[in-house]
Amino acid sequence: MNRPDMKRFAAIAAVAALVAAAVVADNRYPWLWSYVADQLPAGRPAEAVQGPTHVMFTFVDHFEPHDQQTMDRWLDAYPRMADAHQDADGRRPQHSWFWFFAQSDDAQKRSFLRQLASLSFDGYGEVELHLHHWADDEKSFLEKIGHAITLSKESGSFVTAEPEPKTAFGFIHGLWALDNSRQGACGVNNELILLKQVGCYADFTHPSWGKMHPRTVNRLFYAHDDPAKPKSYDSGTEMRVGGTAAGDLLIFEGPSVVRWKGIRPEYDHGDVTMEYQPTPERIDAWVRTGVHVKGRPEWVFVKVFTHGALAKDHEAVLGGWADRMHSYLEKKYNDGKNYVLHYVTAREAYNIAKAAEAGLDGNPHQYRDFVIPPYVNRYLIADVPFETLGVADGKIRVRFLAQAGASVTVRIKGSDGPVAFTLDENREKEFLLGTP
Repeated sequence: MNRPDMKRFAAIAAVAALVAAAVVADNRYPWLWSYVADQLPAGRPAEAVQGPTHVMFTFVDHFEPHDQQTMDRWLDAYPRMADAHQDADGRRPQHSWFWFFAQSDDAQKRSFLRQLASLSFDGYGEVELHLHHWADDEKSFLEKIGHAITLSKESGSFVTAEPEPKTAFGFIHGLWALDNSRQGACGVNNELILLKQVGCYADFTHPSWGKMHPRTVNRLFYAHDDPAKPKSYDSGTEMRVGGTAAGDLLIFEGPSVVRWKGIRPEYDHGDVTMEYQPTPERIDAWVRTGVHVKGRPEWVFVKVFTHGALAKDHEAVLGGWADRMHSYLEKKYNDGKNYVLHYVTAREAYNIAKAAEAGLDGNPHQYRDFVIPPYVNRYLIADVPFETLGVADGKIRVRFLAQAGASVTVRIKGSDGPVAFTLDENREKEFLLGTP
């Protein structure tokens, strides 16, 4: 091979190597190109912030306990940790338990859901849905998710406290495989459409890792489902002030951050574990990323996640690291001048984002229930399954699903303590309520 041919071959080889590297990067980090574009001088335009920055801190949990011991730890440790902290509104840290109890029968699922409902009733957070499913079609998916919704509503989750209760829930897909984005770990190409049909108000799966991550990064956006293709949420219509809901489902992303450790880049997608501890450096980067509704940059959403049922990570979400995380948030991001901190559930974060979209401003605290009212278990919980008939005029009416003659104990918001009674043949009861 002569010298010109060698140079030509070397150039071709170099281009081929770059193309191969780009293909690998695109498969593993499909969001990277958008992320880099945002960092460039001509990237995402800066938006002027008026007044202090309000930080909505949302902790979502892929919650998968398999035994009562794990539940006992949460029932004991979370209130003790959370009671030591509060935001600008006097609210304790709010946890969103996206449940999936794969190794439990229905009796244990109901028991776990009642226990989570008690934490919700006591003001520590709310219950949402996490689902692993494989190789489903539309029919089998709807059967699985329908059963999970029914179990949840029996403990007052997923059902809105209003005169004509509605089904509402946030969603996190198992293995980050939303809309069949991971081969073999879903199977349903029209999952976004189906989720909306059964009451899902937004998806909280991302950011994630690998090919499942949307190409759109650090945004709140509406995805348009293509039933013929997987991963229809790759891009969509960004949520903006003065806009309206578009497409099929809101994708509520948390912050994705690339930081440098020496010459090595490190990807941070908000995972809180003992391996990835919530250090001040990470917290600062999450806030600085500034996920927001376009046109309302002073309302920043920081959504982080964990798998909180894993005992090895309890110190990060229930113990010392959780305590330090909230202390740092309250010290740096709640001075009332530069920052105002709000601990919000997934539902409340969605409501505040919708308020921004509607053009509202000021203190986002007043919009926690803007579109979707609180779930019923913020008002009433019971030791047997129940159906909510309506909430109006300071009263709640329910139908208990136990047999007539069964003993029932309920806790009612505003009541001095538990109320016990025996069900009559009607099995319906009406209770006076206080304020949750």
